[in-house]
Amino acid sequence: MMRTELAAPPSVFRAPRIAKLSGGRVVRASGGTALRVCTDTRQLRRGDCFIALVGDRFDGHDYLQQAFEAGAAGVVVSRPLRREDVPPGMFAVRVPDTLAALQAVAAGYRSEHPARVVGITGSCGKTSTKDMLGPVLERAMPTVRSPHSYNNQIGVPLTLFLLRPDTEAAIVEIGTSEPGEIARLASIAAPDIAIVTCVAEAHLQGLMSLSGVAAEKSALVQALRPDGVAILNGDDEACRAMAAATTARPVMVRIDREADWFATQARAHGMGTTFLLQGERPVTLPRLGTHNVYNALFTIAAAAEMGLDLDVALDALCALPPTARRLEPKVAGGVTVFDDTYNMNPASARAGLRALAGLAGSGRRVVVFGGMMDLGERSDELHQALGADVAAASVDLLVSVGDEAGLIVDGARTAGLSADRTWRASGVRDAVDALVEQLQPGDRVLCKASRGFELDRLVDGLVARLGA
Repeated sequence: MMRTELAAPPSVFRAPRIAKLSGGRVVRASGGTALRVCTDTRQLRRGDCFIALVGDRFDGHDYLQQAFEAGAAGVVVSRPLRREDVPPGMFAVRVPDTLAALQAVAAGYRSEHPARVVGITGSCGKTSTKDMLGPVLERAMPTVRSPHSYNNQIGVPLTLFLLRPDTEAAIVEIGTSEPGEIARLASIAAPDIAIVTCVAEAHLQGLMSLSGVAAEKSALVQALRPDGVAILNGDDEACRAMAAATTARPVMVRIDREADWFATQARAHGMGTTFLLQGERPVTLPRLGTHNVYNALFTIAAAAEMGLDLDVALDALCALPPTARRLEPKVAGGVTVFDDTYNMNPASARAGLRALAGLAGSGRRVVVFGGMMDLGERSDELHQALGADVAAASVDLLVSVGDEAGLIVDGARTAGLSADRTWRASGVRDAVDALVEQLQPGDRVLCKASRGFELDRLVDGLVARLGA
């Protein structure tokens, strides 16, 4: 169950305030105030407010006794609860729906806080952009950002509760898997600045088509007030069109074409990626790939809108630490393994291929792909199309892991990649055994798959074996 520890003003976490915001009623009012919210009793601390969320595989109401015993200041429930069942000194509020209550209280808290909120969405790149923008803004102002990938109906409210009295900026990642979700989350976050990184084939199980993805992402910029700012990928036609869907001021970022913020001459190398900002200023980003240049441009644009000096922003960008499992280089036995196993869709896979192709050196380029999830009825088609992209790239060996990824090999062979340059592995162990035998010092290996395929285990096993 998603959780985090949250501090909030006393006015928010008193029983009457919770009831008013959520349409609930006070079962017991102790007069006390909770300073944090928790949705997981295993992590609950004395004085927390426990909200009993209900999911497909869990019910927080089953853990009310643990919350009482741990010293919760109060509980929020949607099941019947008698006043006498609540220990003295604790409050209890019954609401129609605990998830809706969490969101309503978060929206109320956000509306009372003066911090400027940057909302980020997109088919890929939103987490990486958030993780770039956070350290940049932190150089100049108290800033909070979504922990991990807290980008859904639970994570967005929890992120907003991280706001402290002195916080000036909040970076909120906003994801989606079904129509209407971004509109709901945007109404809670009420962003001042919106970033849309790209529109691509992702979450097609719920969004059905590329036009469905575009419509869903557009909801973020539509939520902006007229004095807001929409930072858009000007090289993505669907993103560019969003400028007409908002009353906010559009800011475009592009590569190799002039825009509000643009980059030219992007070049990958051992230290990351170098480009010319505004066609003039050299910048070396410690990240591989043109997709990360876009993320840097989004970051620079947002930082400028927040009033940061450009030198401060660039200094922070150039000092970024490695991001785990996102094209993270790991060297073992003379082989460089690029761990990009955080997630995968067709657009992010193509970005990884471009990053690998842009590397100089004489070693072989090896691609290890697992399957892609949540592509709906087009799953087979999109896996095979990715294979064609591999065939067109400068790849010396393609390895697929698992049945779904085998369709990538089929597509690559159909597109002309020879059979001796492709190989199917039945699983992680099979792939590690074969790669250890075939890899040579100087080789570069890109490993990528949707998170559910656990290709991170392959990376860890491969690095361990190569370094032994």
